[in-house]
Amino acid sequence: MKIDGKVLAKVITSQIGKELKGVPKITLAIVTLGPEDAWEHYVAQKIKLARELGIQTRLINIKEPTEEKLITTIQQLNNDADVAGIIVQRPLTRHIQGEKITYAVSPKKDVDGFIKNSFFKPPVWLAVKDILEYAYRKSQIANRRTTGDERDALAEWLKSQKITVLGKGETAGMPVIEGLRGLGSDPNIIDSQTPNKDEIVKNSDIIISAVGRSGVFKVEDLKQGVIVIGIGLHREDTKLKPDFD
Repeated sequence: MKIDGKVLAKVITSQIGKELKGVPKITLAIVTLGPEDAWEHYVAQKIKLARELGIQTRLINIKEPTEEKLITTIQQLNNDADVAGIIVQRPLTRHIQGEKITYAVSPKKDVDGFIKNSFFKPPVWLAVKDILEYAYRKSQIANRRTTGDERDALAEWLKSQKITVLGKGETAGMPVIEGLRGLGSDPNIIDSQTPNKDEIVKNSDIIISAVGRSGVFKVEDLKQGVIVIGIGLHREDTKLKPDFD
């Protein structure tokens, strides 16, 4: 079964477009740090989608970032009634404390969902959850089964699967891990220090890769029928590439 994320995305963006009709213009502020080669490709995707949905964007680049400058900028955006959402583009530079910056953003405007009491859930987790729901529905149709409460049924199905998350970074792996745990699952977590990685991967029913580099595993490393979801991205030349082909 091939799961095409672009097809699922079109359904979601179409629905969002309908919901935004008649809504006053809203602005998404994106704060970037340092030279463009560190963030340009990632931010361009966000601006492109915002434009398609009729959402205005305000790109703010701090060329020589300091913690003080960044927090001051965030506070100004928190107090700006025209700004509905704030993204501080990761990764941050080493001398800036990530947690301090995360919690400087108002929970009402934290569209990345990094804050514990954020009004939003991390989009990366919502995307993975949508893909898992799609895979679950397909498996039920194939087995000619029907269920009642889909959320409870999804959670029970996930508990029966051996799930592995590769990578536990703050922007991708960890939000997915916490989302799975919120549904009652206990995923295996693989990082650079994990022993027996190949064995864990081989025995997995679902693999979610959030590493951000190519070649994390090969087809022969996987068992038949495994669901593989790729959310890690890295740059090769001028293009964004996934963790696996």
